[in-house]
Amino acid sequence: MLSEAFITIVSSYIYPAVLVAFFFSLTIFAHEYGHFVMARSRGLNVERFSIFGLGPPIVRWVRNGIEYCICWIPFGAYVSIPQMAEMEAIEGKTKTKVEELPVASPGAKILVALAGPVMNMIFAAGLACVLWGFGAPATSSVIGWVEPGSLEEQSGILPGDRIVRVNDQKVKTWGEVMEAVAFSRQPTVHVLVQRNGQPLSFDLETKLNEQFKLKTLGLYPREKPFVRKVDSGSPAERAGFRTNDRFVSIEGMALYSRDQLIDLISSRPDQPTEIKLLRDGRLLTLIVTPEFNPNTKAGRIGVKLGEELEIVRPGPTPWAQGADVLGSMASLLKAIIHHKETGVGINSISGPVGISFFWWYAIASGGVLMGIKIAVLLNVNLAILNLLPIPVLDGGHIVFSLIEAARRKPLNMRFMQATQMVFTVLLLAFMLYITLFSDLRRLLPERVGATEKSSDVVPAAPIPQP
Repeated sequence: MLSEAFITIVSSYIYPAVLVAFFFSLTIFAHEYGHFVMARSRGLNVERFSIFGLGPPIVRWVRNGIEYCICWIPFGAYVSIPQMAEMEAIEGKTKTKVEELPVASPGAKILVALAGPVMNMIFAAGLACVLWGFGAPATSSVIGWVEPGSLEEQSGILPGDRIVRVNDQKVKTWGEVMEAVAFSRQPTVHVLVQRNGQPLSFDLETKLNEQFKLKTLGLYPREKPFVRKVDSGSPAERAGFRTNDRFVSIEGMALYSRDQLIDLISSRPDQPTEIKLLRDGRLLTLIVTPEFNPNTKAGRIGVKLGEELEIVRPGPTPWAQGADVLGSMASLLKAIIHHKETGVGINSISGPVGISFFWWYAIASGGVLMGIKIAVLLNVNLAILNLLPIPVLDGGHIVFSLIEAARRKPLNMRFMQATQMVFTVLLLAFMLYITLFSDLRRLLPERVGATEKSSDVVPAAPIPQP
């Protein structure tokens, strides 16, 4: 029993966390390595390359006149190139007198700045090729469960209907359905479904998910929920549930959705309940009595759930994956611009904490391919966002270099350093705001008595477990 619990902890918590750290480190390393290689090829002075981390170094070594190090703060990496504009507060005190170095040409600086985003795009393309070959995880747009008593149920939508269009947007996956609904500029969305090969259309009223500040519907995808972890001392443990058991039915009702499972368990506190499971290919019947949870005012059996995602083989081409990411970024930007109609604002986006949790949860429930899928998304986003013309980002370096080229003389180094420090503080303050008022607000427990079915909005959300 102890070994099974240890395996569960490693596979459900430690392994996904290690993969998140691995992919995140590779993402930042790829970006900085692009700067490093281009700076050396253009003859710029590279003083230090922090392969991992910021702040004071833990380990350092020198090779070919360049100091390599691993630093204490486990976030990011950097390349110190004094001719580009040193950042002493982040990169540490430079040993090189900038005025004694040859002046780097604006063209060289622009190439060095561009190399980071380009390397992220190359890394994203490589990961996309992996998904193309091994398959991409996806949740289809087939409806698995309709919220009882909802307007969607009253409108006549049934489990098994496949959503093919939301407003004027074609959809194939549940993520595309959620995105189209969330970014809609109208409170009502026009949904086209296919039922037994016949098209049916519905006009559905959206509702606002208070946790994520996004519009959603009372519809849930078809999933195959399974037991990711059994809580110690829980009704599920006493009934004989094990990790990786697949849910088939509850009281004779076939299960097609995690949220359907949660709803059925929640409605049966203190009632013996028959649950059919698949274990190693065999059908089992267990009787469990959900205990009443005073916090949620609902029944629970004490298991953490995962979903068995469909793997589409071959996966979409790298070009198609890149187009999907760029399309999602454009839709998000458009939704923010029209925030009065869509309701999408700063509180709807995630910072590093939210992204890390999203990544961890996706790997824990969907496997390593899901982690790679998010890594593609993150690398493309990082490449695009770094090209924004903001001092301290690569786009800011490019703007400085273009101004220098137009003036035909270098900008004042102190001015560049001061400007970058100001925008560094502003950027860190923005990240702190997102962390406190967006990420943590979602991740921390809701008020007592609240029950949020947040999987209908963002799969990274803390999802209630039965």
